[in-house]
Amino acid sequence: MKYDNYIFDLYGTLADIKTDEYDMDFWKEMAGLYNAYGTHYKAKQLRKAFFKMDREERALLKDRLGCQWSEIKLEKVFMRLLKEYTEIADDKHAKVRLPENEAVWAEFMANSFRVLSRYYLKLYPGTLETLDKLRAAGKKVYMLSNAQAIFTRPEIKLLELDEHMDKIYISSDYGVMKPDPMFITALIETEGLDISKSVMIGNEVRSDMKVAYSVGMDSILLNTGGLSKKEIKKEKEEHGVDAKFKVIDSITELVK
Repeated sequence: MKYDNYIFDLYGTLADIKTDEYDMDFWKEMAGLYNAYGTHYKAKQLRKAFFKMDREERALLKDRLGCQWSEIKLEKVFMRLLKEYTEIADDKHAKVRLPENEAVWAEFMANSFRVLSRYYLKLYPGTLETLDKLRAAGKKVYMLSNAQAIFTRPEIKLLELDEHMDKIYISSDYGVMKPDPMFITALIETEGLDISKSVMIGNEVRSDMKVAYSVGMDSILLNTGGLSKKEIKKEKEEHGVDAKFKVIDSITELVK
């Protein structure tokens, strides 16, 4: 335990998750929810409109913030899909009914989107025990996750991770995502961290290792994806990570 501050990614690092946001049966369910408010969406039509708006919102935010990797709040997309239905579907006769409380409705749609597209969510073995051992040793434990706060915070609470973290940072709250250095810099500056005494732990070279490299921080690849040495080397070259990092297969190795 050579570091004072341990910064963890969430999905693929602390928690194993499987979702499918492209499955047509899933989009039929989502279309049914929208159609209860007066739209006549078909599953394929709704899916196409969702991803188009997602790209549009990210591009706008990227220009506004001047960042490389923007992260939007999906609630805005869910609301647009309802409000702009007549233009999207060229259905001028539809009688779309807007909710009385848009914020509550958007939250419901966001969580429905997540639950309906999710196959499973579970912690990797030894996760909570490792976090507790680090904190018991006087270490600070943080989360830096590329995610949507609207449905990720409920998942964090479901997994009881919130009780084992000193602070949680979710990209949609900041408008930027890994590997943009703006995101990890927000954590470093807010918490007053000494980079030389901090380490980033994640399962992806392209985001977790790269964001640490961008600010001169050490990193550890938690190889939950089972990458070979050759694959890791290729990822480093592709994503411009010119730094050595330790590779471990289990989170429990952090405290051995």
